[in-house]
Amino acid sequence: MKFTQTITGNKRIKTLLESRKTEIFLVAVILLAAIFVRAYHFGAPPIGVHQDEAMAAVDAKALAEYGTDRYGMRYPVHFTAWKHSQMSVFLSYCMVPLIKILGFSTVTIRLPLLITSCLGLLALYLFTRQLAGKWTAMIALLFGMICPWHYMQSRWSIDCNMFPHMFLFAVCFLLAGLHRIEGKKWNRVFLYVSMVFFGLCCYCYAVSDYSVPVFLLVVAIYLLKKKQINWKELLGCIAVYAVIVLPEYLSMLITVLGKETIETPLFTIPSFQDSVRGEDVLFANFSWYQLKENLVCMIETIFFGRDQAVPSAVAKFGPVYYVTDIFFLIGLITVIWNWKKKKLPEKYKTPVFILFAWIGLTVIIGAITRYPVLHRINIAFYPVIILAAVGMAACIQKWKITAIPIAALYGVLGVMFAGTYFGEWADLSRIYYYEPYLNALDYAHTIECDEYYIDPDPMGEGEYMVGQILTMYSHQIDARYFQGVSNVQDGREQLPYAEKYHFEYVTEDTIRENQGKDVVYVVNYELIDLFDEEEYDITSFYNNYYVVEPYTKEKVE
Repeated sequence: MKFTQTITGNKRIKTLLESRKTEIFLVAVILLAAIFVRAYHFGAPPIGVHQDEAMAAVDAKALAEYGTDRYGMRYPVHFTAWKHSQMSVFLSYCMVPLIKILGFSTVTIRLPLLITSCLGLLALYLFTRQLAGKWTAMIALLFGMICPWHYMQSRWSIDCNMFPHMFLFAVCFLLAGLHRIEGKKWNRVFLYVSMVFFGLCCYCYAVSDYSVPVFLLVVAIYLLKKKQINWKELLGCIAVYAVIVLPEYLSMLITVLGKETIETPLFTIPSFQDSVRGEDVLFANFSWYQLKENLVCMIETIFFGRDQAVPSAVAKFGPVYYVTDIFFLIGLITVIWNWKKKKLPEKYKTPVFILFAWIGLTVIIGAITRYPVLHRINIAFYPVIILAAVGMAACIQKWKITAIPIAALYGVLGVMFAGTYFGEWADLSRIYYYEPYLNALDYAHTIECDEYYIDPDPMGEGEYMVGQILTMYSHQIDARYFQGVSNVQDGREQLPYAEKYHFEYVTEDTIRENQGKDVVYVVNYELIDLFDEEEYDITSFYNNYYVVEPYTKEKVE
């Protein structure tokens, strides 16, 4: 789009704006600003730690120290995680070198997504530039910088949020490989690099297992038809992709067939006989009603903020600001209209086709995945950002005067979002990221004792492993100590893990049986009345969780 003609008639200014140096300078400034706002008070908010990021972190710590997950499985290609509900491994493997270099902390475990998200903004610019020009790409970059979804997911760690970034990197490398440079063939290697990133997607989030291959099939047919790749290159790409994804697909296959775990010299391909993850896929129990519900949930989540869970979104703004729906629609119509009327420049056609194939992939995930809430449908938001940027660019090109109100609108929304995120939402995050519970665990860890009795279910939803995994995170439980292989924890011999840590609700009988023993309790407010204040030192954390200890206990420095 001829933005320089729209925003100025001055030939000198136009030349300056069109220069490569100006483009690089502006992109660098926006990226630096985006990095700054994402790194501001990094680590909190969110205040506390989510159970899934604690799970990823605990397994990453075990990998960093012993090359196994916390259960002792050597370099698994998929985590056992909650035993009945598995977790993708890529995020944890990204944490490993950071833990080795910087140590184990909330900041360290959240750094991989911060770094990846910032690189994702650069990739967003490069992809949008390929399909709509540099000024539309600049709008997409600015919007991505203040987009609630993009900002929020960059500041905490959950495995599935790696998926959209890795997919975007793959798309960018694919386009780089398709860009023919006269007399040079070295850039074709990027085709195979893109297959590595497409393959890694399946280790970011399992929904890619049944969606990315469909995307690649559609794109491959298009590129062959357009003679942008040949059969030799296609077979090479298939080979690279197959090598990368084979362990993940073998894990899924042996799970379905009920076969045993496969151990190789380099890694382990686990079988999950107790898995319930299959129930998340519509094919496990197909119904037309569920299909309709999935599609409705997908649309409402993306455009109307249906998923208002605190870890996922700030309800009053939605994932991309509600007003963005209008610009997305304008952008979608603009691209379809230009394609249909053959007004789309030839160089933009392949990137636009890939974008629509990406939207098709989103629909597949939304249709097949049961109730695709925000983190399950996160692959949708880069296309939404891109098409919204196209819509804004179309409005500015047609009505120059709209540039100022659009900029002012999103500037105000960005400021309001930041104020809410670091204010009202940050306070809410304390509960949803278990800050009171974690503070109680941290305090309890400073007390010399033989045994702990810990509230097993801080969620209050019958998920008894949550208390255990948050305790492992807070107390930095050694993986071998957890497995019962060693009795060394915190640098000294202790009771075995199973004898020292008890995850159960305390009763009067429990207290009576432990009378005179070296025991510390972590209990919620509903159970605190069981303890006599004359016998126990009781420390409150937000009047929500309490650490209870006999008065004779001494703190460990």
